[in-house]
Amino acid sequence: MKEPIQIDPVTGLPGRTYLWSILGDTLNLVRRNATYAAVLLVQVDELTSIRDELGIDAGDAFLKLTSSRIKNSLWDLDSAVQFDTDKFVIIANSIQNPEDVHIVMNKVHNYLSLECDISGQTILPTVNIGIVMLPGDAMEMDEIISNASIALKMAYARNDHHYFYYNQELGEEIEYQQSIKNSIIETLANQRFLLMLQPKINVKSGTVSGVEALVRMRDNDGNIVSPADFIQVAEKSNIIAQIGNWVLVRVREIIEEWKKTGIDIPISINISDMEFKGSAKLLSALYTLSEVNRENPGKIILEINETSITNDVDLAAALLAEIKSYGFGLSLDGFGSGLSNLSILKDMNIDEIKIAREFLDDVPENSKNTSLFEAIIHLGHSLDFRVVAMGVETKSQYDILKAANCDEYQGFLISKPMEEADFISWYKNNS
Repeated sequence: MKEPIQIDPVTGLPGRTYLWSILGDTLNLVRRNATYAAVLLVQVDELTSIRDELGIDAGDAFLKLTSSRIKNSLWDLDSAVQFDTDKFVIIANSIQNPEDVHIVMNKVHNYLSLECDISGQTILPTVNIGIVMLPGDAMEMDEIISNASIALKMAYARNDHHYFYYNQELGEEIEYQQSIKNSIIETLANQRFLLMLQPKINVKSGTVSGVEALVRMRDNDGNIVSPADFIQVAEKSNIIAQIGNWVLVRVREIIEEWKKTGIDIPISINISDMEFKGSAKLLSALYTLSEVNRENPGKIILEINETSITNDVDLAAALLAEIKSYGFGLSLDGFGSGLSNLSILKDMNIDEIKIAREFLDDVPENSKNTSLFEAIIHLGHSLDFRVVAMGVETKSQYDILKAANCDEYQGFLISKPMEEADFISWYKNNS
């Protein structure tokens, strides 16, 4: 005997218990009759703001109107369920072919997006829909709803559409990113991050003038994981700040350790765009570090990506000035890759610019690239910036930057990034 259907008193729609029942029936029909169906997970955004601003009664009125519009948009064999406060599941059983799903989706979206009046306020609802086709790769109820949730998130992430169809490739990518995220969290907990060090060389003297610290991650087998495989996931998951804090602490420790061995060179570290946007947390971490490392915070050079500065020039200038007041060195990384207004450089309190590596492509063979490279060096010097060339791989590239009076360079011509112990040995043999 089936449990009685629980109907929500506001929406008049059944709840999740009924969802499993009707979805189970739909799956049986699809399997038995080789027919099509679809699951639509629908979210309407305005409910929370309406309740906060206009009150619970207004929120209920909006919810009641939304559910009424959903009912009016359904075909005869379709069903709707209230899945969450502002989420609804539609089981589309009336479709004859996959193309019909788009008709259903558009009808639902158009109904729910209509302007409405709630407590004297005009509301224009925002509606997003995640869609799972049946039959499909997933034929278990929990997995179908999970896939619909993934598709709904993708609908939100895309600015050009209000809907998204789940597909197997998307699911595999989401699963892969989740595994990377789990690995990052585990690596933080078990202290398996490490810094790879790449030397910077003074062009005139040929001596080691500094080192760039590049964060890497070890997997469970001890192998080093490329940053391309985890940095982007860390940024999307808001874990990048925790990694950044670990880097700051570890760099300070290295500087203290190196003092005992006679290594006295600055260490550069990268500040991601996400860290720079979260300026309050970044400033707090840097201030704490400067208090602990009062003797010489200038031994730490923070590399800020050019795009971080161009997003909000005034905010960036104020933030850089604050960081500079703590005593840190500042470097503009990837210079020339996207700067639209060179005049803003004069307002940036930085010490050096690192020329984007694409300007060294085809140098010296490509005369235009060579001229651009030389012009950037001249521009940097005219603004009293130290100029660093990145990605130097050939002797001919080195000859060009030396002739142009570039201050420092780094790249495979000198050395690939090394683990700390290897760098110390390399440094002692090359200083």
